[in-house]
Amino acid sequence: MTPKTLPPNTIRAHLLPGVNIEPADFIRPARIKRRWMDAMPQSYAYRCIPLLAANTMGWELLNPATSKVRWDGGDLTDAITINTEMPGRFAAASHFGTGIVTWYLPFVFRTSPDLGLYVTGPGNHDHNDAAPLDAFIRTDWLPFPFTLNWRILRKNTDVEFKAGMPLARIMPFPLAMIDETRLEIDLLNNDPGFKREMDEFGRARQSNIARQQSDAARAADTGEALTGDGVWNAQYVKAKGADQGSATPHQTIFRPAPPIDITDE
Repeated sequence: MTPKTLPPNTIRAHLLPGVNIEPADFIRPARIKRRWMDAMPQSYAYRCIPLLAANTMGWELLNPATSKVRWDGGDLTDAITINTEMPGRFAAASHFGTGIVTWYLPFVFRTSPDLGLYVTGPGNHDHNDAAPLDAFIRTDWLPFPFTLNWRILRKNTDVEFKAGMPLARIMPFPLAMIDETRLEIDLLNNDPGFKREMDEFGRARQSNIARQQSDAARAADTGEALTGDGVWNAQYVKAKGADQGSATPHQTIFRPAPPIDITDE
């Protein structure tokens, strides 16, 4: 029987047979908040709009159970010791060796023929002594689940992966985009109009930074909260053209939709 063709711009997460889980425990839209950003003075990292945009791209795949992992530096699968609070087929496992920790997923992902899935580490989350491994999956045709993998960076060190922490995120990626996109090198002076825009944007940006620093110093002295353009880079948020002063349509954060349950359709 031929598989159903998915409509364009569609990701489908098929639950594997016999799996009885709550999908929200394993997958969710990417969230804007980060603990390390909250902990900064006046949470000033949230003023960086490109950072917020990256935080909100795609869907996060979550760790179902807290596990402590220890690698002795060996290359075989038994060189990793894993203690988990909830043993099972989707908990942390040693599959590839060489200090790599693996999670199996309760889904097999499919995408419409125009898309693959870019699987990355969780955006702008940090973790001591371990690093996520990125992958690009041809989910437009692959009829098999992929795995999530992290590499332990220090031997003989306990590394904890807490329940509910994002292990990875998935983002749709047009299959033809990279091969069909040109990357050109040119002199900025060859486009004087664009150079003028850059110079004007830079001058306004420096003025805005100086105002932010002044507002931050005053807030530190008085305890006042930062407000207005002293908090946000108004140019980038509004995407204003320097010459015409009009707003350009501009998306500053993304809002991936929650997964839709179509199991009864």
